[in-house]
Amino acid sequence: MKITLDIGRDLKEQFRRVVNSDNFEKDSGYSYDKIKLIKFPDHTEFYHFEPIEHNTPVYMTSTNSKNSEWYLIHMNIGADMQLKKTTNQPMVNHRFVPAGILLYCPGIEIKTNFPMGHRSELASIRIPKHFLDNYYESPFIKDGQLLVYEDMEYGIENKIRAAIKAMNNKLKCHVLILEVIEHLFNKIKYNSSKSNVIALHNEDINNLLVASELLKNHLSRNIPSIKELAMIAKMSPSKFKVSFKQFFGRAPHQYHFKIKMEYARNELRMGNKTPVELSYELDYSHPSNFSSAYKNYFNTLPSLDFRKV
Repeated sequence: MKITLDIGRDLKEQFRRVVNSDNFEKDSGYSYDKIKLIKFPDHTEFYHFEPIEHNTPVYMTSTNSKNSEWYLIHMNIGADMQLKKTTNQPMVNHRFVPAGILLYCPGIEIKTNFPMGHRSELASIRIPKHFLDNYYESPFIKDGQLLVYEDMEYGIENKIRAAIKAMNNKLKCHVLILEVIEHLFNKIKYNSSKSNVIALHNEDINNLLVASELLKNHLSRNIPSIKELAMIAKMSPSKFKVSFKQFFGRAPHQYHFKIKMEYARNELRMGNKTPVELSYELDYSHPSNFSSAYKNYFNTLPSLDFRKV
């Protein structure tokens, strides 16, 4: 099933038309009732796409035209992977990255594939361009840019979850959404102010995404070197190091370590594995070494996150 969305228009209304169209596959798993929308006085909008399981493959094209007056912050908060394409190169978003935040600027088109059996839960914040003009004196985002922050921080994810729970309390929900917006745009502004910021073109981004795939296996024991990753990304090692950290927010090996830790925390909280089992699965020589690494990362012991089933 194919779905086309225009970021410049009300997303829920567009889904209503999709569901009511003759081409809609009624057993797809999609339902208009599973989309919650709240509109705030400053014209920002918050959407929650409730968890669904795709009973048929879905091919979605989301376009934000060059003359659009809107930005869209889009967040994958579900447990499965998605396959995204910026141009021709695929980009697989795994939960344990975790697959975090995409900012759609004007002049961007994104294709997303949801395979059959895929479970998804999504949240989006639609923001009018003039909203930023009220808070920032000079522009720091260029139209046509896709800004990807795969490492959605734990605190931000908690705020999004809290905002979803508060959708029946408009003021409380608005406060939480403003905090998410403030965090993201301040981060973008800070990164754009750095003297060593590299202008990343679509080809650079796609090459970085291809190279990052080699870091996403949380069980991998043979992490490629910077030189090897740079060759895959078709960059010099020095440009690759700066570009990777600029794009993903951390160095390549720190990026891989984050994936391992996110995986471990999820397994503990689901009660799937004990700290001892995870320590050996993740190739730590002793459980105490795993516990130290986990505590340094999350500021808590893995035993405290373990949920006995």
